[in-house]
Amino acid sequence: MVRQDKADKVKELEELFSSANALVLAEYRGLTVTEQTKLRRELKNAGATFNVVKMSLAKRAAENIGYESILEHFAGPTGVAVIESDPVEAAKVLKQFSKDYDSFVVKGGLMESEPLTIDQINILASIETRDVLLAKIAGGFNSPLTKMALGLKGVLSKSGYAFKALLDMKEANPETSSEAKESDSSKEDSEDVIKEEE
Repeated sequence: MVRQDKADKVKELEELFSSANALVLAEYRGLTVTEQTKLRRELKNAGATFNVVKMSLAKRAAENIGYESILEHFAGPTGVAVIESDPVEAAKVLKQFSKDYDSFVVKGGLMESEPLTIDQINILASIETRDVLLAKIAGGFNSPLTKMALGLKGVLSKSGYAFKALLDMKEANPETSSEAKESDSSKEDSEDVIKEEE
């Protein structure tokens, strides 16, 4: 590859990586062409693409845009899943594909410029999709559903931010519940004080 061609390819990868909601890197050594085609089709349906690129160029592109946390994953035959829409949908596809094919190994990734571990990707895959969450929330209220759905859709339009928040909440769940208990007990104490004053 000529030097200018390499520079152009790096620039193209920089734009691809920086425009994504999330990136997930995975080793695909041993996957047949048919299996790779199946993976690409399933990811496309989930709003993502699977890109097999020259590692040295992909590494340089990631470094240029400040994605140092994923540089260690650019080794061996590694593909990059570029997730442009709902990261949960794509995480589900990647998790299931790695279960079905031992030669497909998820290494880690990045979402909203924050590193994603394999455990976090698995947590993402266990969260219900945005559409399911919207339907459940809307189903829990008796108010006009159309207005509710439109409002919620606006709130969750930046799916990367929403799911990063969900991911953080799910990981910090034990602390959240203990804080809630403390809050409840302090509320009870203040109610007791009010009663005594009366």
